[in-house]
Amino acid sequence: MTSIFTRLSRALAVVALLCVTTPLFADEGGPSRALLGTTVKETSTERLEHALHQFSNWANWLELLLGVSLAVGLATLLAYHPRTSRRRDLVEASDERKTLVILGVIGAVVAALVVIDQSMALVIFGIGSLIRFRTVIGNPHMTGRAILVVVIGLACGLSQFVTAIVIAAAAWVVIWWLHARRAAEIKVRLPVGADRARGQLLAVEAMRRMNIRVQSQTASASGKSLSFIAQVPASLTDEALAQSLESSLLHEVGRVEVEFSGD
Repeated sequence: MTSIFTRLSRALAVVALLCVTTPLFADEGGPSRALLGTTVKETSTERLEHALHQFSNWANWLELLLGVSLAVGLATLLAYHPRTSRRRDLVEASDERKTLVILGVIGAVVAALVVIDQSMALVIFGIGSLIRFRTVIGNPHMTGRAILVVVIGLACGLSQFVTAIVIAAAAWVVIWWLHARRAAEIKVRLPVGADRARGQLLAVEAMRRMNIRVQSQTASASGKSLSFIAQVPASLTDEALAQSLESSLLHEVGRVEVEFSGD
């Protein structure tokens, strides 16, 4: 499986190189700028004086603090989105959320470094070509959200606070909409001697009353179980669905067992 960090490092390198080449598109009447701009001083004495001066410059502290803090806050907002809080594998979900927050910080730090010294873009590009990490993020939804929090972190690191907030707010709404339903496979095990056709009809009707969209339905060769591929409302928990489905079939079919697989 291709590493998410490999993809992100390449994406960050592209963004960093765009920061480098931006001066090429400046107005002809504007001041000339080097392709690889830098604020790093030439001599050791100048660099040391500049570094010590940064400690007394409150604006440096405030800009960096606001950028990193906002990146952490917005990344956390997306990582712990309420629509994605019902994961069955809680350990894996927790690791993914922590990773998203860290990626937001990485984006802010990378942007801050490129602003200080645009030649850092080449360093980031080189590191991105060498890094091959494995990660807990393994599904396309989390990959997309990881790239999104990195972009938001980049905006924060560039002091584009309004842009970062607007993007995060729009992303939060989109995630809420996209995760309004979750895909799931619902398996219903029928009791011995139950009417399979009757049970299948009642199960579909019960799920429709719960606003579950049944996309396909199949029966096992033995006729002892029914499988449904459906879109389940995010607000409906597995326990509530199972209890409602079991009670709906109890009097007509008998005691059934309900199993789930999916998001």
